[in-house]
Amino acid sequence: MGRRPDLIDELIEHAGQRAGEILSAPDAAASLRHIGADRLSEIQRLETSPLATDQLVAVALRLAGSRTARGDVIEHLATYFRSPASTLEIEAQRRTIWQENRGELLPIDHAEAAAVEIEQAISDVVGVDSSEQLSRWAALYADLWCDPRLGASAHARRVMLAMVSVLHERSRLLAEGFNLRGIS
Repeated sequence: MGRRPDLIDELIEHAGQRAGEILSAPDAAASLRHIGADRLSEIQRLETSPLATDQLVAVALRLAGSRTARGDVIEHLATYFRSPASTLEIEAQRRTIWQENRGELLPIDHAEAAAVEIEQAISDVVGVDSSEQLSRWAALYADLWCDPRLGASAHARRVMLAMVSVLHERSRLLAEGFNLRGIS
């Protein structure tokens, strides 16, 4: 029996496919640079999302846009995340977010809403242990919230940080047999 792929590997493949679909549109380059009414481009809009899937698509789109030959978006993204981020850059991200946390509480309500989205996606897969999957997602967010390779906004990073605790708690409750439907 082969090794189960890491969650990040699964998400990289999904994000690369999604970015490839976006980039295959005839007007992709122009639409990705277009600034909307919210004063954000499509990539910047993705970077305001706390969802890892959106963050990885944004990275994939930035990587593809920085190459003259787009090639295999999934491979570019996988290569980019194969090497760990610099510990100095990670620490700088952590300090920035921790300083913001001194002034205001973590946005737990946004973290709960994002956790519910993740849980719904997990529950759509038949035969999956939701508790174990939520625990995997919590571990992923423990690494991603301060990952400098993401272009995540400060607010998105704060939500992602809060999601670590929220996802762990939801995983624990599911493992103890609680029904989380309607809890957010």
